[in-house]
Amino acid sequence: MVLSVLISYPRQSKEGNKIFFEKKDQELTNLDWAKWAGWFDTDGSFEKIANHRWWLKRSTLSLKDRQPVELFSKTFETSLVYREYKTITPEPYRYKYMAHQYKGSLSGEKAVWFTKNAYPYLIKQEKKDYAVKLLGYRPESKDLADWTPDEVTYYLATATEGDGGFRVRYSQTTKNIASEIKSSDIQYLADLRNMTENKLGVLYTLSEKSIYETQEGTKTMYGLVICCSRKNPDNLGFFQSLVKDGVMTLDRKKQKVQEFLSYMS
Repeated sequence: MVLSVLISYPRQSKEGNKIFFEKKDQELTNLDWAKWAGWFDTDGSFEKIANHRWWLKRSTLSLKDRQPVELFSKTFETSLVYREYKTITPEPYRYKYMAHQYKGSLSGEKAVWFTKNAYPYLIKQEKKDYAVKLLGYRPESKDLADWTPDEVTYYLATATEGDGGFRVRYSQTTKNIASEIKSSDIQYLADLRNMTENKLGVLYTLSEKSIYETQEGTKTMYGLVICCSRKNPDNLGFFQSLVKDGVMTLDRKKQKVQEFLSYMS
C-alpha cells in the first residue's frame, strides 16, 4: 500500500479548537452545511470506535477525486491523505484492482462539532443513525418542508457529485443532459424527489435501475433523474443554478453542465 500526506495541519489542542470553532461559526453558512451534508450522505462516514480506554470519534470524507476532499481538508483544517491499495469488487465479479483514494478525517472535538452542524441537513436515515452514535444524542433535523431553495440546490449538487453524475448526449439535431443520483435506499430518493419538486419546481423521475448481490443479500439500485433539452427546457434554471460559484465542488462534473449550458445559450 502507498500512503502519502499531501497537506498537513498541526495536532488539535483545546485552545486551538476554541479559536477554530469561533472563526468557522462566523464564516460557514447554512448553505455550506447543506453542501457538506450532501457529500456525507453519499461518500462521508461517521464513526465512534472503541480504542483501549477511550472512544475515537471520526468524521471522514473519502473519494477517488482529490478536489472535494482537498476543499474539505482546507475548510476544516485537517490533513489530506492519499493512498493506493489493492482491493476487489463485490460478488459476482470479484475483479481485482488498485484503488486510489484521497481522505480527510476530523477527529475528537472537531468531529463532534462538524457532525452537530451537518446533522440538520442529513437526509439519509442510515447516515443520521451513525451520526447519532458519534454524538451520543439525536439532534433535531431540519424539516424538509423548511429547507430554502438554495439549501436544496447546494445539497443536490454535492449529492449528485457523490452518488451520481451528469450525462450529456448528442444527436444530429440536439443535445440533452441528464442529472442522476443512484441509491439502493428508495426512501432517501423519494424524500429528495418530493423536496426538490416542492422547493424548486423541478420534476425528477424515479425508477429501478438494476438488481445486485451483496453480503447482506439481494438489493435493488434506483435512479433519480432530471433531464433538460432544447425541446424540453423546463428544468434549465436548475442546471444554471448548479454552476454558480460555490455550489458544485468537482470541476470534471461541473464542466459537463457548463458544456450543455453553452449549447443552450
